[in-house]
Amino acid sequence: MSALTTTKELRNMTPEDLAKEIRAQEGEVVKLRLGVKLGKEKDSAKYVRQKKQLARMKTVYSETVQTGQKEQKKNTSVPSNTSVSSGPNRKNSSANKK
Repeated sequence: MSALTTTKELRNMTPEDLAKEIRAQEGEVVKLRLGVKLGKEKDSAKYVRQKKQLARMKTVYSETVQTGQKEQKKNTSVPSNTSVSSGPNRKNSSANKK
């Protein structure tokens, strides 16, 4: 992944595609970090940009996973037409009269 992907494009991706992109970006960040440490990579700012992009990607991924879990909880809620009995009617009970 050579070009930085915009946040809008990241949000339109599926979580599976985003996870693949994150793995690819992590590999690139590792290569750049090694290159900078060994003195092979002259552009250390590129490493910083790619690292920030990875952080953006992980943030968008966690947001999409969280919203997906919230939607699943809404869809699997208990139907509202179930009734729960509250026990015997105590107003007319002879045990309450003294």
